[in-house]
Amino acid sequence: MPARGKIENAYRSIAQEFDVVKALTKDFALFIDGSVSPVHKLGVGAYIMVPASFLETSSGVIGRDKITERLKVQRFEGTSSTRLELQTVLWALTENRQGPQGSLTIYSDSQCVSGLLKRKPRLLAGGFLSKKTNRQLGNASLYRTFYELHDEFGFHVVKVAGHSNSRFHDTAQRIFSFVDKEARKALKIWINELEEERRNR
Repeated sequence: MPARGKIENAYRSIAQEFDVVKALTKDFALFIDGSVSPVHKLGVGAYIMVPASFLETSSGVIGRDKITERLKVQRFEGTSSTRLELQTVLWALTENRQGPQGSLTIYSDSQCVSGLLKRKPRLLAGGFLSKKTNRQLGNASLYRTFYELHDEFGFHVVKVAGHSNSRFHDTAQRIFSFVDKEARKALKIWINELEEERRNR
């Protein structure tokens, strides 16, 4: 079979994997990322959920269009870099609350998100208070919701290297890079829309 035919068959196989009946799929992977404008305090979160078996596909045959057409984005106002990552993962999990039951692995480049499970015993025991000020942590409500959803889903979190050289991307990193680029693109569109509105006032 010609090389082109093999690639086309690979793409068809990927499409079928994406469209598999969720009830028959036990394990899923959730990729999340966000892009924020500190000046405007605006951010865009993005995510995609795929069957975990999809990660076994060779990264060389993953087309960006196959990812972006199933990607979801959400705009957040009055946010920051850390807060946006938390808001994005909570939004993604909440949207999939009635989804398939099985194992779930979250892929994120956020130090905060990837480290929250390790901090869970201390934060719960300390009532989400800051050690320095003894006041409620700024993102306490988001932390609480994160832990509630963890109790519900029982997910694992894997930290991926953000903005790494594409030559060394494995399948997970390649998917994550697509999510990252789409979040940045969506934020740029939003900022441009706002600037256009100001010019037309």
